[in-house]
Amino acid sequence: MKKVVVFFGKGGSNFLNLIKKENNYKVIAGVTNRADSEVFKEKNLPPILISSDFNEILDHLKKLKPDLIVLAGFMKIVPPFIINEFKGKIINLHPSILPDFKGLHAAEKSFEAKKACGITIHYATEALDNGDIILQYHINPNKFKNFEEYYKELKKAEWTFLPDVVERINL
Repeated sequence: MKKVVVFFGKGGSNFLNLIKKENNYKVIAGVTNRADSEVFKEKNLPPILISSDFNEILDHLKKLKPDLIVLAGFMKIVPPFIINEFKGKIINLHPSILPDFKGLHAAEKSFEAKKACGITIHYATEALDNGDIILQYHINPNKFKNFEEYYKELKKAEWTFLPDVVERINL
C-alpha cells in the first residue's frame, strides 16, 4: 500500500477528499502551516504536523518515509532541500493549465483572462510550477456567470482527478 503525506492549507478539502477516497494508498499524515485550517473540525484524522519550519517538516518526513507527497493547497514554496530529498515523489495540484498562471491566485487570474482554466497535476521541482505534467483538465470559463460558480467546478475537478492520480501513479 502506497504511503501518502498531504501538504494542505486553510481549506484542506483535498486532504479530506484524499482520505475519503483511499483505495490502494493510505494517507498516513498531513502537513500544514495553518493552525486555523478547516480540517481540524473533522474527526478521525491521521496525524497532522502544524509547522512553518521546513527543517522540522523534513525531519518529520524522514521518519514517516512516504512513498508520495502531495502538495494540495499548501501556499508556501517547498524548499529545494525537501524537493531533492524526495525527488520524483512529490506532486503538486495547481489551479490553472500550466505553464500559464504560475504561483498564487492562478484560479482567479485564469478565470479573469478566460484562458488556461482548469487544473494541472505535475511533479514538483525546484522551479515553481514547472515539473513534468501528469494530468491537465480544462474547464470552459464561459459556462459560468462568475468566479464563485467557476471555483465550484474547479473544486469538483480537483476532488475527481487528484485521488485518481494518487491511486494510479507509479513511483
